[in-house]
Amino acid sequence: MEEKKRIQWSDFEPLCIIRFVLRHFWMVFLTALIAAMGLYLVQGLFMTASFNSTVTFAITSRNSASSSFSSTAATTTVASRMGELLSSDIVQNAAAKRMGLSSFPAQVSIQSPSNTNILIMDVTASSPELAYKSALAIMDCHTEYSQSVFSSVVLNNINGPTIASTANSSSSRALLLQIAAPIGAAAMIVLLIMLAIQADTIQTPTGAKHQVEGKQLATIFHERKNRTLRSVLKRRKKSLLITDPTCSFYYTETIHQLRIFIERAHDKQHAQLFLITSCSENEGKSTVAANIALSLAQKHRKVLLLDADLRKPAQSLIFEEPVESGNGFGRFLAKDFTEADLDKAIVHSEASNLYTLYSESVRRKKMESLTTESFAPVLEMLRKKFSYIIIDTPPMGLFADTEVLADASDASILVVKQDQVSAIAVNDAIDTLMESKSVFLGYVLNNIRSIRSIALPSADYGYGYGYGYGYGYGYGYGYGRKKDKRSSSKNVAGKEEKNHG
Repeated sequence: MEEKKRIQWSDFEPLCIIRFVLRHFWMVFLTALIAAMGLYLVQGLFMTASFNSTVTFAITSRNSASSSFSSTAATTTVASRMGELLSSDIVQNAAAKRMGLSSFPAQVSIQSPSNTNILIMDVTASSPELAYKSALAIMDCHTEYSQSVFSSVVLNNINGPTIASTANSSSSRALLLQIAAPIGAAAMIVLLIMLAIQADTIQTPTGAKHQVEGKQLATIFHERKNRTLRSVLKRRKKSLLITDPTCSFYYTETIHQLRIFIERAHDKQHAQLFLITSCSENEGKSTVAANIALSLAQKHRKVLLLDADLRKPAQSLIFEEPVESGNGFGRFLAKDFTEADLDKAIVHSEASNLYTLYSESVRRKKMESLTTESFAPVLEMLRKKFSYIIIDTPPMGLFADTEVLADASDASILVVKQDQVSAIAVNDAIDTLMESKSVFLGYVLNNIRSIRSIALPSADYGYGYGYGYGYGYGYGYGYGRKKDKRSSSKNVAGKEEKNHG
């Protein structure tokens, strides 16, 4: 029997839950509106309005109508018995006959304030007029019964009967309508919080260790790209590169940490081709790949950044470099080419010492026919020219290109953005990379944000970029989690380093 998953609060980031609720706040508003409208309809269908007519009597001695009882106990006793008489069936039946009705159309309630000779009668009916007429009828017919029962006292009318201007339940109905919307909104917020928790996305570095079966290489915290007022006002989309002087020290050091992992794989396993991918779009893999390549280029002479995302290439946007028509990476797939053609397509930056092979969008029909052998000729030629080749690929959850490139690469790294995809999808992607011919080095947590960054902005660091994919082909996970755990310690045999630097 499978062990039931325990909820560990360290796996959840309050900021992610808040963002989830805000993204679906239209559901909160809609639920509040439905709750208010539903209660209003229920009140109209099932709640009958009622109106009161109030009559105030004074119980006085029959011998002296102007004097009240001297004994409090006697007054209370007489008031209680007089109240029973006014609300009795005898008096109400007599009042109904006086009104020309077969039954009394109202309800009578009696109140007797303590330590007084006052008696208050409330007559409740379905309309103000009916309540008023019912009160008058009781006042007209109660005397013949009260005189025979209470020979020493008399009821004097000192106020009323009144005519009600509003229904008895109008205030309570208005109060219910006022609280229905907040209660409905609160219920939906609780439901959204539960859904955010059940989504099982990667929200914290600690949660990633509990949820993901793989090595966590680094954590890249969120970093604001626009750090000056001028850049904020311009609102210009720009990439975040370690060559930018506004890039934080923490972000740069995290990229250098990733570079060390790649250098170790290069030295120990003779790996040259490093694949950088993600589960879904907009997880930041292209920017991570670009910065790793820049970090390597600062130490090594022959470093190439290859944009192998033939669906929606992003590297030319990140470096703001135009791509000459016919010189993209797709030109060299399953087609004869010369080394001079390849050299012409590769762009070299003197400032960063980085070589880049950009891509153009390739037709979907052509991409569907590509195999590992399609990439083999150009990749083998690139191996001879460069020590390190960083390959930016399409998202794994959208296309099969990455699986093909993983078989042609030496090592792979998965970029996982905070609160983007479920842990099941991440683990399935890791399994796919492990099953390929390349070595899976580990995963990188990207764009991590937390509540503490609001109070301590320097506590979190990282990056965010503005280039999305926008594929539009749909995305889903039509498969389940594999139960077996595979080792990531595959060795790539028969590959020699050919460094011409």
